[in-house]
Amino acid sequence: MKFATSIVLFFISMIHCVGLQAQSANLEIIGGEGFADTVVTAQILATTDLQTHGFSLGLAHDPATLQIESLSSIRGGALLQALNANSGPDFFEVNMNPANGSGFTVACITDLFNPFDLLPIMNLQVLLEIDYRIIPSAVVGTISTINFTSALGQPPVQTVMVLELDEVIPTLTQGSILVTEPLFLRGDLNQSGTISLLDGVLLLYRVSGLQSPGSCNDADDINDDGVLTIGDAVYLFQYMFTGGSPIPGSTGQCGPDQTSNDGLDCVEFLACD
Repeated sequence: MKFATSIVLFFISMIHCVGLQAQSANLEIIGGEGFADTVVTAQILATTDLQTHGFSLGLAHDPATLQIESLSSIRGGALLQALNANSGPDFFEVNMNPANGSGFTVACITDLFNPFDLLPIMNLQVLLEIDYRIIPSAVVGTISTINFTSALGQPPVQTVMVLELDEVIPTLTQGSILVTEPLFLRGDLNQSGTISLLDGVLLLYRVSGLQSPGSCNDADDINDDGVLTIGDAVYLFQYMFTGGSPIPGSTGQCGPDQTSNDGLDCVEFLACD
């Protein structure tokens, strides 16, 4: 009798463990990198082992580096958009100005009517996409974190997923966006991909005010002294024609600024895109 009871308890325990294992979910933020005043699209990837009927979450970011411009900047991935014959989820509510912090909250119910259209089992599928604009004054080298949070909103919106009829707190992996600046070729003022006599002449026109500044001041700073003067053109002419010193930090290939603390910036450099 004791043996039979033990067997029954063993199978009940096994069934219970299998049930627990089936109720799992993971959410992961994939960030990226970008330049000041450009848009970087972050993604939330979902992994589940049951179909999903709904979810809610909050995402926080640092407003000193990132901003979200409009509701259209926050959208569902392909699986969400395909729900209900490609009309999307029946309930999808985004709050871009929640209480208790900077960020947004999302609440989603895939379908309100029977037979319910659920999200399928997912393995690193794109659940949401978010367009973040890096503010113009963002400092190069800043790593701006994007964090899941259950503190935003009033009442606070919890980060949970409903897998069929089970409410599951997912495992969360935070993300970040790195502020970088464009690669460029120092001395290539017209952004042609090569350095020539014309680049030095163009600099003379720019420092004289006869031509507007270029989109990459770092490229114009040929001698890399942190200021744009006629001396940069002279430096280029000496390098090209009299055996002068090579252009600092330049190998003839696109690269980052080696002296990023000089006060100059590079907004765009087309030849190195």
